[in-house]
Amino acid sequence: MTRNVKFIGSAIGNCGRVLGCESAPYYLINALAEEDDFVDCCSYAYKGHKHDQFALRNYFIKVASHISFMLNKNTFPVLLGGDHSCAIGTWSGVGDYILSQGEELSMIWIDAHMDAHRPETSQSGNLHGMPVSHLLGYGHPELTSILTKTPKLKPENLVYFGIRSYEPEEKEFIDKLGIKVYYQDQLNEENFIKLFASEFERLSKQTKHVGISLDLDGLSATEFTAVGTPEEGGVSGETFIKALDQIDFDKLIAFEISEYNPKLDYERKSLAYMIHLIKYLRHRIENVN
Repeated sequence: MTRNVKFIGSAIGNCGRVLGCESAPYYLINALAEEDDFVDCCSYAYKGHKHDQFALRNYFIKVASHISFMLNKNTFPVLLGGDHSCAIGTWSGVGDYILSQGEELSMIWIDAHMDAHRPETSQSGNLHGMPVSHLLGYGHPELTSILTKTPKLKPENLVYFGIRSYEPEEKEFIDKLGIKVYYQDQLNEENFIKLFASEFERLSKQTKHVGISLDLDGLSATEFTAVGTPEEGGVSGETFIKALDQIDFDKLIAFEISEYNPKLDYERKSLAYMIHLIKYLRHRIENVN
């Protein structure tokens, strides 16, 4: 069955290290609208304090509710962040929909960082370093219970790609839960495609539906400089799209892009790639057999 695509902007940036990501959805949607006749989109802006758990909860509930509603209408959500705290809203909405079907959510998380701090282990307190732990059910109770108190992810249903910067507390947490991690030093331009496709296929058999969360800093730091926390290494943008070419988009439930910072995109190279990626996703999703 054909699925329409809706772009949902999560304009949140003050939960990261560097301000600017909050404007990313507007840059992306405006640039896309200049090239397409019709862009189905909406955006939610977070205007509260980064440590206000109740304001954050209300914000993520709005985003999550919209995403769950879209999935119930057979519409494919492409979430445009925002710092990576946006994932709490995105995948709480997807998780709510999937859990209501009596199923489980699997995810591939492409990132230079684990984003698995808990409030008690984070030195900065920045929520963009904690979305994975919250989706697993660990963290601020206001944020682990968005739409449902059930954890949105199980450890066995999550796979990381591209990790190369983390704190010991995060690694200990991830290792204890048995989450599968492909560190960047295990990856290159050749094996990334094969491993990514293999993990997607495995997860899609394991839980039926798979989500993908892309932090732009998970890709090549040389190629993509418009991120607040760059880390040396990462595969190229072209290699990432070649990996997407190998997956079954009928099994893909939602896609999220985060941590693009237009204020740091001085030559607009990252913007050009993001628009290319978004248009690619839209074409693939709307042309699933």
